[in-house]
Amino acid sequence: MERVYPVPNCLLPAPELKGNGRFQQPTGDIKHSAHRGFLSDWMKEGKLPMNRKRNREDGFSLLESLIVIGIMMIMAGFAFLKTTGTVQEYKSNAALDVISSQLRIARGLAISQRRDVALTFDTTNQTVSYQVLAPTTVGTTEVNGPVVTMRLPNQTQFVVESGVPDTPMAFGTCSGASPICIGGVGGGPAIMHFTSTGQFTDGTDYNVQNGTIFIGMPNKVATARAVTIMGGTGRVRPYRWIGVGSSSSQYWVE
Repeated sequence: MERVYPVPNCLLPAPELKGNGRFQQPTGDIKHSAHRGFLSDWMKEGKLPMNRKRNREDGFSLLESLIVIGIMMIMAGFAFLKTTGTVQEYKSNAALDVISSQLRIARGLAISQRRDVALTFDTTNQTVSYQVLAPTTVGTTEVNGPVVTMRLPNQTQFVVESGVPDTPMAFGTCSGASPICIGGVGGGPAIMHFTSTGQFTDGTDYNVQNGTIFIGMPNKVATARAVTIMGGTGRVRPYRWIGVGSSSSQYWVE
């Protein structure tokens, strides 16, 4: 028994145009049409015209691939440089926040608790500490409070960057001999504390001390930061160094 396959419409004979301008689909069994012969050959082979595979290969040439890879590498390089600068600035700003916040906390405690609060800067371990001191009145049973210490963020330290001038407060740089310059003394007086009135003084409790603490990353001028203390009021001011281009574009900003 002969097997009959359905024929796609695209292989049917073209419709005839009638006198009224309309097309008419031819009638009759496709088995008896003239197309039966060549359709049988295709079907015996198991393939039809629309199933033929295209030999054309789609894709990119080697040159196009190399161009795309080159552009991606350039963009990745720019992104890396941008990220590196951002990370350094972030760490320097974090160090600035550590110093300024510790000083403000110490001053606030001195005023609120009516006690002297001692400050210590350790340029070896890169730390800043404060301690609430017990009153020195006769007969007191109070003792000094605990020492609270904060370390500067990793890769940052107390440092005076070469070529960076003094801050607008002009409290001095101690000729670059020390990143801690308080009262014109490198490293500051042996005793430094905030008093109950908020002033920043030496061990006498009445000699007010103006000073500046310089921080940043060594040999990276763009990371230079500074914190100033006005002795008479104890006010703390943080500064960032903007050092881009000509000297007119290099300055401290609060």
